[in-house]
Amino acid sequence: MSARHASRRAPPGVIRRALPGLLLAAALPAWALTPAELFAQVAPSVWRVQTFDRDGLPLGQGSGVVTGHAELVTNCHVLARAQRVQIRRDGLPQPLPARLARWDVQRDLCQLSVPGLAAPPVRLGRADQAAVGQAAYTVGHPKGLDLTLAAGLVSSIRRNDAGQLVLLQTSAAISGGSSGGALFNEQGELLGLTTLGIFGADSQNLNFAIPAEWILDLPRRHEAARAAARAAAAASR
Repeated sequence: MSARHASRRAPPGVIRRALPGLLLAAALPAWALTPAELFAQVAPSVWRVQTFDRDGLPLGQGSGVVTGHAELVTNCHVLARAQRVQIRRDGLPQPLPARLARWDVQRDLCQLSVPGLAAPPVRLGRADQAAVGQAAYTVGHPKGLDLTLAAGLVSSIRRNDAGQLVLLQTSAAISGGSSGGALFNEQGELLGLTTLGIFGADSQNLNFAIPAEWILDLPRRHEAARAAARAAAAASR
């Protein structure tokens, strides 16, 4: 076929006949994964975070999610008072040492740098597009039980007085050790980091995650916090 023929446009009638199908395909939602498919896809990206005091004694543990090359995010409260941090998972011969790279304490979001971490980053979703009633899945390491999957719904979308999204509420279970773990939608996209739960005799399935969008804003807010700290230190001299 000559170049002239190869570049010939399709007749208008063909385009008109194909257009409804193309528009329908574009409008269809992304394919929902089964729970088993979702877990198989995201499990390599969710790790256990362990912290130690200055004497090398275990201090606490939580969960973390891989969001970039050799990078993992977790809740800052998981790292509180830690002198040393490592990540690990079942089947890994040795834990990997990690160091704090960025932090946003106000939002309880910290990023760890983990040299040698060869794990795929998760795909970030949009917490601000979540709908109450849609399926949601948590993956984390509650009570040190590696890679626990729980299913539920987005129960509510919590906003502050300014109308800004601050928490996703979910019925998918979390427990101690889940902090910094993942809340996924049916497509395996990260909606948020599981941050807290309200537990007690009069409370059931009140679990919350901070929005995934905050991860994208972390570098800017980290630099702003460092600049403010430097300015405060200079002013106190």
